[in-house]
Amino acid sequence: MLRYEISDWMREEQARRQALFTDLFSGRPVDHVPLEIRAADDEFTVRRHFFGEDEEWLRDSLRSVLLTWQMGTRTDAVPALCADVGCSVIANAFGARYVFLGSEDQTPSVKERLITDLEDEIDGIGKPDLAAAEWISVGLQRMRRAAELGQGFTPQCGLDAAGGINVAADLMGVSELLVAMLTEPEAVHRLLNLIQDTYLELIGMEEKACGGLENMTTTDFFAGWAPMGWKGHCSDDISAMIAPNLYRAFSLPYHARVYERYGYGGLHNCGPNPCRDAYMDGPLTPVYLDLNEIYSGKDLEALKASIGGRGFLRWGSDMTDPDEIAAAYERYMELLAPDLMLIPTYTFRRPEDGAALYDRLLPIAREYAKRMDFHPFARG
Repeated sequence: MLRYEISDWMREEQARRQALFTDLFSGRPVDHVPLEIRAADDEFTVRRHFFGEDEEWLRDSLRSVLLTWQMGTRTDAVPALCADVGCSVIANAFGARYVFLGSEDQTPSVKERLITDLEDEIDGIGKPDLAAAEWISVGLQRMRRAAELGQGFTPQCGLDAAGGINVAADLMGVSELLVAMLTEPEAVHRLLNLIQDTYLELIGMEEKACGGLENMTTTDFFAGWAPMGWKGHCSDDISAMIAPNLYRAFSLPYHARVYERYGYGGLHNCGPNPCRDAYMDGPLTPVYLDLNEIYSGKDLEALKASIGGRGFLRWGSDMTDPDEIAAAYERYMELLAPDLMLIPTYTFRRPEDGAALYDRLLPIAREYAKRMDFHPFARG
């Protein structure tokens, strides 16, 4: 059986990192903007990850945790185990079949559309049996094993279940869903309520598998750790395709159900962000956005205008050149401070490369923190 030793030094260092994020979420001044830099296993492929044995998956995930710990104190990322079983697990529970399209590293998706006429079919759609669902069962079993391995120390990500209109798009098709929002809004709301009931039930099952919410990074797939009171996290990539009025009608109320129960934490959308003015429009809305540089990079100035002073960004990036990263991070600081904090996330194959980047960015992160206007992100 896999095991790893958790030293006193690791416990002290993880407490430092978690305290840094707790201060930030609470609106208290911090010494530097956190730098979430990780190391990852270079043998990993998505297809192997999905269809390998559970112990093989766990070994892959643990390797990335241990590689990040090899960076010593030169990162602010809290290493986490992630039982990724794809971003369509709820659609799979409803009966949609997973298929692999493209490369070994592309996550599986659902191809068939289970709902072809929403208005005619909505009365016959029932909540699925999650305990019997194929990929949810795999995910929960892996989470239970990760909880044993993590020993109450290493947190783990939730399943990439999304909920809301992401799942509705899987079940209906994106174009069909967008049309139905305009022509059959009542039926869409009925479907979304059913999806969100299912999603909240699944989060409860994940909590149990992990041994408690405190052992999860967030309620969603996101690897970035959040403190208790801010664990709620939602995904809404479909929001990149709709107008703010549709987001307010078909996304906000359903995300709010997660935030009400688990705390108003984060919202994922790779980008772009046409709904940025609506993201934090209400008492049960996120305090941070989990975005991707490739798809949201052109939105930073607009995001500053929309959410500056009300939240912050956790910024995923595939950049690997240290000079380019440092130049970009300094540009972000000059553009966004003092109104909007951007926490960058980078992943390297070699721990020493990640640690060297941390040393390079830390002076900028300290200057960025000095320029920020810290205050609680009021909600409610």
